[in-house]
Amino acid sequence: MSSSKEIKEDKQNVLRSICNELGIPNLMDVLAETPMRRLQTILINAWRRRAIAKRAVDILSEYESKRQFYGVGSIAQNQLIDFMQTCYSAVPSDFSFVEMSPIVPLGLNAVLSNVSPDKTLSTIRGSEVVGDPTTQLAFECASIRKKLFMSPPSLAQAVNLCSSQRVVRLQPFDSSKGFMQHFNLFGLCSGGRNSASTAFTIEWIRKHITILLDILIALGQKRYLFDTISVSISDIKFIEQITSSLGIPRDAIIRQSADEDFNVFKEFKVDFPEKVETISSISAEDFIRCGLVDQTAHFLHIEKDIVSPIRQQYQNVRFYFDFSRKDGLGYYSDICFHISATTQTGRCVQLADGGAVDWLAKLLGNKKEAMVTSGLGSELIQKLFSPEA
Repeated sequence: MSSSKEIKEDKQNVLRSICNELGIPNLMDVLAETPMRRLQTILINAWRRRAIAKRAVDILSEYESKRQFYGVGSIAQNQLIDFMQTCYSAVPSDFSFVEMSPIVPLGLNAVLSNVSPDKTLSTIRGSEVVGDPTTQLAFECASIRKKLFMSPPSLAQAVNLCSSQRVVRLQPFDSSKGFMQHFNLFGLCSGGRNSASTAFTIEWIRKHITILLDILIALGQKRYLFDTISVSISDIKFIEQITSSLGIPRDAIIRQSADEDFNVFKEFKVDFPEKVETISSISAEDFIRCGLVDQTAHFLHIEKDIVSPIRQQYQNVRFYFDFSRKDGLGYYSDICFHISATTQTGRCVQLADGGAVDWLAKLLGNKKEAMVTSGLGSELIQKLFSPEA
């Protein structure tokens, strides 16, 4: 298994080889240090010359050879609109429905969520195509919160936004599982002031889970078939502590984050319960055995204020704690969740993802600002759970 350092060195060697081949060994340094307005002028003219040299038949051939990237979506537009109307009907009135731009400032995802720039589509004009609706919503939320700073009494007012957005991802996907490189996501974003430690986070994670479950119930009334809906709660800080305490290579986990078959606890023989229905199932000794301080009180607090109230409200939904969750390192700041359901063929599919992020604090330079985001896989749900699936 190659380390992230080795992969980075391989990329650098390839770049160095290309620059030497072109006869300009320091080309990357020159381009990286060239002022953006001058670099844009060079690139725009280079791309203009390439574009006008193309023939229509060549462009059609390129389109057909990369349908996963350029082709039409897998869901008819009228079906997608109907799906989104169902989603909006389940969202509370204190959320604003916003229509966002298809592009965002260059580096948005890399800076906020530590997502590699290699996974987003950058433009030569210093922008990138939207790859995540929640980071985009976070920018708008920060802009609104910034205005509220001018009126101190308004600081307690939460900003809640939601949007349906088509996104583009550059990493390859398994089309046999219903994935594409461009697809629709439904995003939710809530930002506001923490009145006490994690108070905002606790309240809005609970609300986001409730909204998403209400959406699934509304879809169920339209004959979407969800077997065994489940909600898993995790804390990214815990897996960070486990990796540090046991010397588990963090970069290895991040590289395997999208692999459904990769189990961190089994791979590195972590002696801690992977999943529990209630926190009473774990003990102080479980933490101590992994070189950690006892955190049962922390997780009992999460269970009391997030899980228990929702569990009572949605008695047909399974709730549990997932201590072995690997995806979300560098993205979520602490508490996060997954919502999954089983298809008629018995396949368990992740439908929604959400949690606490530190983006608002970063954007506004204020640690008292808190944010919760979540996203729902609109097209994936229609492909696998709709009456026609």
